[in-house]
Amino acid sequence: MGEGGVDHARAPGAAAARPRVGVLLVTSGWFREVGLQGADSGTTRDVAKAGAALVEALSAFSDPVCDGVVFLPAEAEAAARRMVAEQVDGVLLVPLMWCEDAIPLAALRILAGLPVVLWTWSPGPSLPEFVPFQLMIQGSGPVCTMQLSGMLRREGIPYLTVAGHAQDPETLRQVEWMVRAMAVRRALRGARVGLLPFPCEHMSSTWVDELGLRRRYGTEVRHLELERVRAAAAASANQAVREFREAVPRTGTRVEVDGNNLDEGIRYALALQRVMQEERLDALAMNDVISQMHESFGMRPCLSNPVLSGGGAVVSMEGDVGAAVAMLALRRFTGDSPFYTEPFSVDYAGGSLLMGHAGYHDPVNADPAVAVRVVADVEYESSDRFTGAVTLFKYRPGPVTAVNSTWMDGSLKWCCVQGQSMPGPARMEGNCHLVFRPSIPVRDFCTQAVDAGVSQHWVFVPGHRAREIALLCAVLDIRLQRLDCGPVPG
Repeated sequence: MGEGGVDHARAPGAAAARPRVGVLLVTSGWFREVGLQGADSGTTRDVAKAGAALVEALSAFSDPVCDGVVFLPAEAEAAARRMVAEQVDGVLLVPLMWCEDAIPLAALRILAGLPVVLWTWSPGPSLPEFVPFQLMIQGSGPVCTMQLSGMLRREGIPYLTVAGHAQDPETLRQVEWMVRAMAVRRALRGARVGLLPFPCEHMSSTWVDELGLRRRYGTEVRHLELERVRAAAAASANQAVREFREAVPRTGTRVEVDGNNLDEGIRYALALQRVMQEERLDALAMNDVISQMHESFGMRPCLSNPVLSGGGAVVSMEGDVGAAVAMLALRRFTGDSPFYTEPFSVDYAGGSLLMGHAGYHDPVNADPAVAVRVVADVEYESSDRFTGAVTLFKYRPGPVTAVNSTWMDGSLKWCCVQGQSMPGPARMEGNCHLVFRPSIPVRDFCTQAVDAGVSQHWVFVPGHRAREIALLCAVLDIRLQRLDCGPVPG
């Protein structure tokens, strides 16, 4: 146990569990009725072997729940009941051969409400010059997926699709991202976002319908009292503060504030950790621009806490719950720590934007070529009782994807664009930042973003992830608009 009874091994925002996916491998009962397939025929053995190989491939990135190949509605029902008992995150429906509608439908009625992926599967990448009849029926899955697509639409069962043969790495990667998205969906349905202490009246684009958020995504907003955090900071044990202080320089971070201000920053870093754990919070939306916080705390809590950040917790500023939910979802989905920003200035000649934000940031995102520093809070050092202790760095260079998240018309709406975080020295003082060159002309980025209706806050994750984020939004029922290619069909 750590300071004041806080269990450092169970940090807030712990990473999502390994995805658990129900795998429904369906074939035809009719083939057996008419004598085209026997219980111990070569076709039966080959299809069972192919199904087992598929489940083994899925085991590389998930925990599959599968009852083997089914060919009767009663078998499908039994498989579905096991999936419910195993609490799967979603269902992968794979017709290994043609089958009757009644077989998958029997399972899906039991699995109602779970995400479904319909896979147009084939046993291999090619066919021989001449296809024997038994080989044809062993690869007859595509006729089934097209048949089932019409049935599922008419039944009102939503689904995603993937197509590819059993040995195709790209197809498996796409399935992996879909399965990850299923796990994120389950994680959000039990997630809690702390709002400290109330919505930001200065910026209404950061507001969400809290009841709507819980009803649609299962994510709960918990309001936190300033006094509770202040009291937790005051109660921080001197030994814990000393251990934290001694650990900071061991990370290579340069401390440029005096001991009194550093210790106060540490006390609030520990206080946020404590309160987030007590409330079992996965994310925190901090309304840091209100006078009440600065009167109570005497500073803005901006010192990075490795227990929080390393445990998967995320923090947004200015009470932005929509951005906090996006950060949480992206952290679970990609495994990378998201970076919270806004566009400070536009460099039209250079085709880029200077983007960053005051507040709490995870230094795992720091450019290794530029030092991480602890400095005074440039916005409040002259007006608060303390100068503050802010973790400051430049974001690392490389390909990135930026996501904007707002609550609009009864749901979350995301906009995203890919681009590059540019290399080079730090470009500004006081705030964590990056120089972002979007994949479209910077003028088009600005006009399209404003035309779409966004907030000022953009969350960055490493890599070009727009395609995968589109899958995530489809599973989570989030509306997505890619600024580099227009709205994604729902």
